[in-house]
Amino acid sequence: MKSFCIVGLSQFGKTLARTLAREGAQVMIVDERADEVNELADTVTDAVIGDPTSQQFLDASGAADYDCAVVCLSGGIDESLLATLALKDIGVKEVIARAGSDEHRRILEKIGADSVVFPERDAANKLGFAMARENVTDFVDFSDEYSIITITLPHSWIGKSLTQLNIRRRYNVTMVAIKKAGSEKAEINLDPDRPFEPGDILTLLGSNEDTVKLAEVK
Repeated sequence: MKSFCIVGLSQFGKTLARTLAREGAQVMIVDERADEVNELADTVTDAVIGDPTSQQFLDASGAADYDCAVVCLSGGIDESLLATLALKDIGVKEVIARAGSDEHRRILEKIGADSVVFPERDAANKLGFAMARENVTDFVDFSDEYSIITITLPHSWIGKSLTQLNIRRRYNVTMVAIKKAGSEKAEINLDPDRPFEPGDILTLLGSNEDTVKLAEVK
């Protein structure tokens, strides 16, 4: 499993550090606020207090020993740019940076960020997509071109099977899993001849365009 250096303990940074540590990854956290670092010190592999925009400090902290650094600073644009540039200069293999605007993203990419994320905007887009459609319970951008969507069974699909509906050919999406109503366990070894039942929860993978169309099926 990859190891991670979380630079800046914004709420996003703290949540990411906890999640990665829970998944068993080696995680180092870096922030100049001692109280924030100490809060997570027992959760992560290493916790360092210091200036996350200082190339000298980041180099001495051992940040370059980690496979990936994620810049999660919540301050101004200047701080995230300085931290990103410093991490690239000390030789971190992969640097992911959090951006607040498209202009911020463009600058981060120009100075060497390997990828840029918009956690607040992405969360709002995901929530808005689901809220606007009664049958959508979850929506994940799998990549720039593909999405994973979770929907409650459309009324028109009740009593029909995968074979009868020919979902892959008709809708150009792939069924990933089915969860029966009231069950916490998802079925991934799908029986193509099993009739769908009211309340079934379906998870499907397809292009962004095709998953949006699928969400409109009644």
